[in-house]
Amino acid sequence: MIEGELSVPNISKAPVLKDIQKEKVMFTTKEDEEEVLHPLIELNKSFASLMRKVRTEFFEKVASDPKLLTDLTTWIETYMHWNDKLTNASLDETFNIIHPFYDFIDCSLIVDMSEEFLCDVKFNDDEKLNIVNKLQNYRKEADKLRFSAQVKHLHKSLQTIYEGHIPDTSNMPIISMKLHNQWHGSDINVLSLLIHNLLPIGQQQSIMKYITITPGSVNTTSGYSLIEYTGEKLQFMHFIGILNLYINDHQFLQQEDVNMSFTFELHKATTAGKKFLIHLDQHTNEEGKTALMLACERGHEDIVHSLLSAGANVDIQDNKGWTALMIAGMHNHCSIIHILLQANANLHLKASDGSNAAMIASYNGNYEVFELLISKGVDYKYQREDGWNALMMACENGHTQIVELLLKEQVDPNVQNKHGWNAFMLACQYNHIQIVELLLKQHVDPSVPNKLGWNAFMFASQNGHTKVVELLLKEQVDPNVQKKDGWNSFMLACQNGHIQIIELLLKEKVDPNIHEEDGWNAFMLACENGHTQVVELLLKERVDPDVQDKDGHTALMAASSNGHYEVVKLLLEWEADPTIKTNKGHNAISLSKDSEISLLIYNCMYKKDVETVTSGYDTADISSMSSCPSTLTLSIQPQ
Repeated sequence: MIEGELSVPNISKAPVLKDIQKEKVMFTTKEDEEEVLHPLIELNKSFASLMRKVRTEFFEKVASDPKLLTDLTTWIETYMHWNDKLTNASLDETFNIIHPFYDFIDCSLIVDMSEEFLCDVKFNDDEKLNIVNKLQNYRKEADKLRFSAQVKHLHKSLQTIYEGHIPDTSNMPIISMKLHNQWHGSDINVLSLLIHNLLPIGQQQSIMKYITITPGSVNTTSGYSLIEYTGEKLQFMHFIGILNLYINDHQFLQQEDVNMSFTFELHKATTAGKKFLIHLDQHTNEEGKTALMLACERGHEDIVHSLLSAGANVDIQDNKGWTALMIAGMHNHCSIIHILLQANANLHLKASDGSNAAMIASYNGNYEVFELLISKGVDYKYQREDGWNALMMACENGHTQIVELLLKEQVDPNVQNKHGWNAFMLACQYNHIQIVELLLKQHVDPSVPNKLGWNAFMFASQNGHTKVVELLLKEQVDPNVQKKDGWNSFMLACQNGHIQIIELLLKEKVDPNIHEEDGWNAFMLACENGHTQVVELLLKERVDPDVQDKDGHTALMAASSNGHYEVVKLLLEWEADPTIKTNKGHNAISLSKDSEISLLIYNCMYKKDVETVTSGYDTADISSMSSCPSTLTLSIQPQ
């Protein structure tokens, strides 16, 4: 069965779904079906592993080099032909926005993005192949399946379903089609082509991301067996929230209320029999979750009782290594944790990423759960292999109560993870002022750097957290400290336009002319990013507007090449020299992509008023006056 995951169909869609059931493509044998399903499942697993690595590497790179986020979003918008869709998007938001546009069958976006930004990243320390090689090899395998596994008779049915919903895809109904006995005639690639033909440009989402392919048929003997078995279990299914049940084309269960309450009554559940409960717990979904885990996730205490009474294994781990106890802790179901502990749940198991139950509760801010777990002996000082611990997670997410509890338990607040981050840096980066104050009372060293030379003060300055900056200045933090590449807090504040922090730092006598290893200083960064107010403030501080980096670029060139008209105008008013050239012979006009900026600079260079210039030249004339190319974009990235 192919089921879309975009919305839940209502009863009014029933005639459409009925028509779709007539479109049947039959597998010859169960083995034929498995030949298609198994490669899909294996590909999906491989891609999930690769994506986890890709996301981790991007998050680590952006953490150490925040300017990379701007380069990444600009690249994606160009690649996807979008206009300002990712403006001001965080890295998390960026991945959420692009999520519909790739899948484990068509992963070109991810491969190309990684080729651009992750070409130097090894997949594992002991492997020769880097992550780009891994992705390229994966794409070859995915393409083989795209053009070999076959599908038939889908076009008409998909058109029927989508009719009335284009171009608005927000209310797209479920796609429900039975693929009963063969995938011959056309390949999976046709599914992608269909989506590109049926949906508007910019909304051509990944076909494989929004459908689930599961075995859609059983042989006759199994069919009768299931029908007989299921008939006496319908009451139980009703109470655990199964809305519809089809075996072959026969409907056994239909509930009209999709918002029904699933408050499970124990005496009604037991009428379905313990045999069914045991059978249910033997099965896992595609994420490896058991019925016990799902009941813990949704807070159904009675179902948890019933499953445990029927012999459910309390310590089974899903595909990510999570147990029922971890899941209950994540969702703050303290009473269910008590039930699981009575069933001798193992408190000390670790998830695949190394997290224990206490870390998961800490990350999610579930204080009562966290307090219960540490009272039962969970190791709250434990560090994963990457160095993260429960205190860091609480500080990152602003969970003050948990931080207070851990400090009372004498957890060391100075511990660093493998990248050199500590709890204090995380609290400062995310502006959790109460936690910053708590940690300072514990005499943490606010000046400790991570492995790239960043300290807590730099993170606060970069992100515009004025109160944190003020607090740290009172603690006598040195605002002049530079990272390994020469960047300092003042540059980071100027790059991001945080005027209040800039004023604070100037009062502390920070030198605004300090430059990083490539010759860029705070003034150039402010010009590059169009922060007019900051530029004006620094000009009043008598910074040199014509200072050049190692390649000969000036602040005027930075503003011109990035289209910041007001900054260019301000610089010219302060007599910035527009005739300066880079080492390669470029000047501010040749680097500009904006005709108005080119005209403004030209007028200044040749001392003509705008009316005279425009009467003698058109935009094309001005943009062609320099012999230098006009397509170079200036960019500086903190390392």
